[in-house]
Amino acid sequence: MVKDNTLQLIWESLAHIVQPVRLIVVTGEKGCEICPDTVEIARAIKAAAPKVALEIYDFTMDRDKSEEYGITRIPSCVVEAHDGRTVTFSGSLEGISLVLLLDVIASIAVGRAWFSEKISGTLKQLVNEVPVQVLLENDCSLCRPVAETAIGLALANKLVSTEIIVADDYPEILAKHRVKILPYTLFGPKLHLDGHVTESTFLEMIFKAEGEKGVSDKHCIVCGHTSPDLICQSCKTKIQAEAVHHKHKDERLHDTGTVVEHHNHG
Repeated sequence: MVKDNTLQLIWESLAHIVQPVRLIVVTGEKGCEICPDTVEIARAIKAAAPKVALEIYDFTMDRDKSEEYGITRIPSCVVEAHDGRTVTFSGSLEGISLVLLLDVIASIAVGRAWFSEKISGTLKQLVNEVPVQVLLENDCSLCRPVAETAIGLALANKLVSTEIIVADDYPEILAKHRVKILPYTLFGPKLHLDGHVTESTFLEMIFKAEGEKGVSDKHCIVCGHTSPDLICQSCKTKIQAEAVHHKHKDERLHDTGTVVEHHNHG
């Protein structure tokens, strides 16, 4: 049963949906304790916003869909725009992850841009897809701005594939990457950053993950001027000034992140 306050949040967040949005939910496997809750929340979203096209699949039985959307863990929810842009949420939908999921649905449905043309234009230089994964905790306020940046970049260019992962639900990921601080952001298979990541640093890491674009010719990927860095200091300053408008001012970070404690997850 979805809690009343969660239902209220869903209805308030999706009250102005005007365009169709696809919501793909992938669950399955016996023993997945949070899968039923994910399906209930997805159905509550559909009830609140009929424009949302809800599709529910089994990870194993519907292997073609799992592979189509690159799903490697359950439960996962994929929000897809009409032009193929996607954002994936893996893990329990509550707290920050639920708020972000609803924000993505609403943003796509009303055509709201998360970033300025300067950032969107820079991303047009991408040639290959770059996967970005943000590991967070649902009660970590320091994690939200980083996740928002990763989401905004995916909505700005479909070659950026963002996955928001609730770290507590997948302890094997924490162990694999030896994560000590959240948020923890992976860019491609090798690069990562701990804690807070600014918008300009995000762009640099994405292009580095794609293949060090811009390093050899020593030009800024944003303005094209000579620069020893991928993004010159002038452009970094402008990008930060034009950062995502809907971010709350009290979420601007003064720390590097949240130290990960050892938890027992049943």
